[in-house]
Amino acid sequence: METPELTSIFVYGTLKRGQCRESCWPETPTMIQNAWVAGNLYGRSDYPAMTPGHDRVHGELWQFQSPQMNRVLKALDQVEAAPTLYRRITTEVFDPNNQALGIAWTYHYASNPTLDGFQLLIPAADGNIHWPR
Repeated sequence: METPELTSIFVYGTLKRGQCRESCWPETPTMIQNAWVAGNLYGRSDYPAMTPGHDRVHGELWQFQSPQMNRVLKALDQVEAAPTLYRRITTEVFDPNNQALGIAWTYHYASNPTLDGFQLLIPAADGNIHWPR
């Protein structure tokens, strides 16, 4: 599952800056930027869940140096209870101006989110989805 050449992680929920799990990052990133990926985003009060889809899910792209990635991925896999609660996958990431930023790791919910009390979040008029709203 490890891919050393991938040095970025896209996050859309509690791992973003200012959220409750921001302190779970074990390394300091070289850069954090606003970004989006294609997916379906589900929410509830405590955290979100993403699955494959076509909506624009907004979040942050955290970039690290290659030697940091094993430690970062190991820590985030624990935070996300991977692969039981979330599955780590790769996805294409875009900046707010729709320019491709490359491929990054992200986490998709491992089962049907609606069975765990999540509700599908509907895109705003501009087609974007953010958590929290």
